[in-house]
Amino acid sequence: MEFVELGNGLKVIFNQVDELDILACTVFLPGGSSVEPGSKAGITVLSLKTAFKKSLKRGSLEFAKIQEQFGTPFVSDVSNDYSFIKFQIVPDGLKEYMELLHEVIEEPGFTEESFSVEKETLLAAIRSRKENPFSLAYEKLMALTYSGTPYEKLPYGNESTVKQLTLEDARSWFKEVVLPQKTLFSFCGKLKSQEKILDLLGELRTKEEKQSFPFIEKIEDTEELEVKRKGSSQVFIMVCVNAPSVFQEEFIDYKLFNTLLGEGIGSLLFQELREKRGFAYSTGSFFPSRRSTGRLFFYIGTSPEKEKEVRKALLELKERLPEFVTEENVRRAKQFFRGNFELDHETRMKKAWYAGVWEVLGKGTSFDKEILDLVENTSVSRLKEVAERVASEPYHMVVVKDGWRFDC
Repeated sequence: MEFVELGNGLKVIFNQVDELDILACTVFLPGGSSVEPGSKAGITVLSLKTAFKKSLKRGSLEFAKIQEQFGTPFVSDVSNDYSFIKFQIVPDGLKEYMELLHEVIEEPGFTEESFSVEKETLLAAIRSRKENPFSLAYEKLMALTYSGTPYEKLPYGNESTVKQLTLEDARSWFKEVVLPQKTLFSFCGKLKSQEKILDLLGELRTKEEKQSFPFIEKIEDTEELEVKRKGSSQVFIMVCVNAPSVFQEEFIDYKLFNTLLGEGIGSLLFQELREKRGFAYSTGSFFPSRRSTGRLFFYIGTSPEKEKEVRKALLELKERLPEFVTEENVRRAKQFFRGNFELDHETRMKKAWYAGVWEVLGKGTSFDKEILDLVENTSVSRLKEVAERVASEPYHMVVVKDGWRFDC
């Protein structure tokens, strides 16, 4: 793997994989939804999805024809800490794709028609998330646990903020956030000419980075919130507890503990609450990687008549977590983590993604190669310390349940 920094502030990663004539690329833009004004939450994702369909030089049909000939459409999305655009091409299409990318950055094809289509699509997606108990619980829990911080803003915004966005808002915001210095191009696949790529990228004009600074926001007091959703056929409970940022020493400890807690059929949540007690429709945990204070989430979906019993059992399991951190459970978690990691790194697109995401998060391009060794060297005693913290610290909880009216 090779890492290059260009004179215009862009960063480039090359990962040569020669087996097939495929080249994957992910472009990481620093900042993400955390740098958006609160009143315009969702503006980044709307701007990117509108812009990367055509340029002022080429219409959407000509754009699509070139992409159909050489590769895939540009796919864009937004996270709290970064945004990204990804695509795959045959190596012979590199010049054409770089020209398309250059045109979009310099002369994005913002029109009232294309903006309206993307805006309505985004609003429909926001509304549909309310029909999914997992998505609804996560949204409400993020708003509760990160209240008053940059992470309070959801990457796709909400109905009230997105409805107010205009074409001019999208056009102006695009100019501000695309293409800042420290933007990272991560390539993986058959690279015929790295020099050509560097020359093409070196011609791009960059702007000053719109920075988001890491913050600390700990859960100090336990809070529980009920959300009534009309017609809900299950009760969905989601809890979060304090967890580290990517910069903290115990970050990898929490990654492995998350696997032990809620990943796979051998995890604690699955075995203790579903297999042994038959409580769960679904259960699991997840621990997103964040530049600022993180959270460890765990959840369970159950039938309405079991709500009180399941709430009690879930919190009792939280308090008993240290006793489940055994040699056998830690060994299973390490094996499961390794298997998932290797499976998730099989494609060129994923390799390009992981090589770049750790750099944009501040851990460096080499971190992805170190993770498995770090996990393997994590001791039972360190995981027990994590379990003791999770067991004893306050938490935030959201319960989604049936109600006669919408409160969401």
